[in-house]
Amino acid sequence: MRTFMLLGLLSISFAVSITNQGTLTNPTSRVERIVSKFMQLSEMSTQFNFNKLFDAIDQLSAQLKQSEVDENNLFDADFAQYVEDQAFYTDLVTFYSAEVAQHSEDLRSLNNHLESYQQQLAQRQEELDRTQKQKAQLEETIRQNEITYNKQISDFNTAIDVLDQAIQLLSGLRNPVLIQTESDQLKTLASKLNAINLKNHRVLYQPIIDIFMQIAQNNLANQDLLKKVLNMLNGLRNSLDGGRNALTSNYNSERASNLELLESYNKKIDALVNEVIPMLQDLIANTIEQIKVKTELLNNAQANLDEAKETLQFIEDRWVKRKAQHAALLAEYEKEQALIAQTITVLQRGGVRRQ
Repeated sequence: MRTFMLLGLLSISFAVSITNQGTLTNPTSRVERIVSKFMQLSEMSTQFNFNKLFDAIDQLSAQLKQSEVDENNLFDADFAQYVEDQAFYTDLVTFYSAEVAQHSEDLRSLNNHLESYQQQLAQRQEELDRTQKQKAQLEETIRQNEITYNKQISDFNTAIDVLDQAIQLLSGLRNPVLIQTESDQLKTLASKLNAINLKNHRVLYQPIIDIFMQIAQNNLANQDLLKKVLNMLNGLRNSLDGGRNALTSNYNSERASNLELLESYNKKIDALVNEVIPMLQDLIANTIEQIKVKTELLNNAQANLDEAKETLQFIEDRWVKRKAQHAALLAEYEKEQALIAQTITVLQRGGVRRQ
């Protein structure tokens, strides 16, 4: 409507301007006819009252000024809203950025803990396997040591028993000439001694075996020889008895040490199986669950941050457009006011004045 009125005013101005330049001849076009009418209106300016026209122009000018004031007020309100929205969403971007950074740091920490727990679990499982193997090897060592000890003790007992029999036999000899039974007994004892597997004492009882065989073959044993042999037998018996005691002592000591070590393996295996490994497995499971929750929180925070950034950018873009719109409107208002002023000038020049 306002544009139409301005066009009308322009037409009036154009008509008045033409009136000052001279009357159009042969008006044929529609524009020329309109101008012709306005020229006639101008000629009658002294006959008619154009106050209403000037009032309409003043009203239009006032409306334009009010529109400009309204636009400035609206622009100020839009600017205040822009500042408020910008501050709000800037704070949101800052808040969600900090939240994303914190969740990211927490997630890195949780992943580091998870990796550490998994490494510890692998190490403890390897330690369990190694300890179980060591335990099995030690149990086999204890078993083999027992077999060896029992065999050696049996050999010592057999040897000492043979020596006791020989001492008893030789101690009872009174006749230098042996009877057949005594000779056979000596040969039997010599064979038993020879069959005994006591390598460390072989050097001790081998001479006795030789003497037994010599006496048995010659069927002759004088008292001096018997006394010498008995001393050798008693000495050998004492040596074997000492060896047996030492073997038992060493075996018991080593067995006690092995059993103590075996007990430590059992305790270690028990701790790994029932405490350490389950604890690490629980830590891993809990950490994985925490990572899932933290990942979801991070994703939500990132989504909120992206939305806040997008909204903030929308607010910035909208404000740029609003400023451009405001500048265009002010320019249009200024142009229209200038057009009104120009119209009034043209009218006045054409003789159309307020009465």
